[in-house]
Amino acid sequence: MNARDLQIEPATAAPEAAALQPEAGGRPHSVLVDFLGLVVRLTGARAGAIRAPTPDGISLRLMAAVGLSDEICARDNLMPVNCGMCGAALQSLLTRQATAAIGCAIHSNHAALSEFSGRAVAVPLDHLDKPIGVLNLFFSEGSDPPPGIAHLLRPFGQLLGLALENERLTRENLQARLAAERQSMAADIHDALAQSLTFVRMRMSLLLDAMQERNDAQAQAYWNDASDELRNAHGRLREIISLYRAGIGSRGLAASLNELASVFRQRTGIELQFEPPDGDFNLTTEQQLQTFYILQEALANVAHHSGAHEARLRIDRTDDELRFIVEDDGCGPSAEILDPRCAGRLTEAGHHGLQIMRERAGRAGGYLTIEALPAGGTRVTLAVHHAPRRAEGRAPS
Repeated sequence: MNARDLQIEPATAAPEAAALQPEAGGRPHSVLVDFLGLVVRLTGARAGAIRAPTPDGISLRLMAAVGLSDEICARDNLMPVNCGMCGAALQSLLTRQATAAIGCAIHSNHAALSEFSGRAVAVPLDHLDKPIGVLNLFFSEGSDPPPGIAHLLRPFGQLLGLALENERLTRENLQARLAAERQSMAADIHDALAQSLTFVRMRMSLLLDAMQERNDAQAQAYWNDASDELRNAHGRLREIISLYRAGIGSRGLAASLNELASVFRQRTGIELQFEPPDGDFNLTTEQQLQTFYILQEALANVAHHSGAHEARLRIDRTDDELRFIVEDDGCGPSAEILDPRCAGRLTEAGHHGLQIMRERAGRAGGYLTIEALPAGGTRVTLAVHHAPRRAEGRAPS
């Protein structure tokens, strides 16, 4: 780019009419623009820009600009990280002025100093003494910063560095929230559909066997089971889509667990011992929801993997903790599940359901343990903190 390509806006144009590069989420860097506009006004510059290294450290990306045309902003969105005065400023953390030796690709495309239409400087932006960006200021030909303002460029650079770091942290926090939301959605979809699809697949295999044996009565029973489960799965999926949460409704946790136990007995033929407790659990709505899904997944594992004939769901209560325990007389857990070193690698081993159970336990403010029973079988325990019950007839303090 030569000097004619630097389309600096006329002096009558307000510097705040900024050409911005929006964030990944589409929101302009308003804080950066506000700081940049202030610096441009105080220094008497005709234009300014803020750049930050890309994650790969190869380029400098334009984050905000004041006084530069949209065409220039789009064309020079990415510049080499070691380019001219910007690269020199980042490497030494010293304010640099474009010279014939180090040049400025934005201003002159490394042309001779005589081709400059004005002065260009680069102020390093740092946070905790680490370079995180650079501030460019462009002045009209023959114009210099006002006397005494030069020594303020460094503090302004530090303030802009702080603003740039805050922007980076904001983006990272947004990405973390999006990842957590995706993980939550994956857990909800797993709980709503994965178990149902597994059940339907098993029933379809049995249905095919019954059809080949011309056992019409048994085939009709398997067909009814698959049809009912698909209808239930469709209802749960619609609830997730419309509400982005699959709840246990107004029935409460105790009634939902009682219904879950009844359906488990009917579909699996495994005898399940469960006595619904009297009264409520003193758990929040979120705790009840996570507890229900954890126990649903634990019973699904009993049905699909344990080979058990009997199972038990019981609830133990202490002053400040509820323990939901699922036991079976099946083959017991595998060694990798019991190995505490594998707790963080359950997904890699294919145990998506167990990993989701642990994550749900954390969201419920509790923890999950899995152990082998001495006589064979598995015990899954969910411990959740709960508020103590109030004494009857006593007003709360």
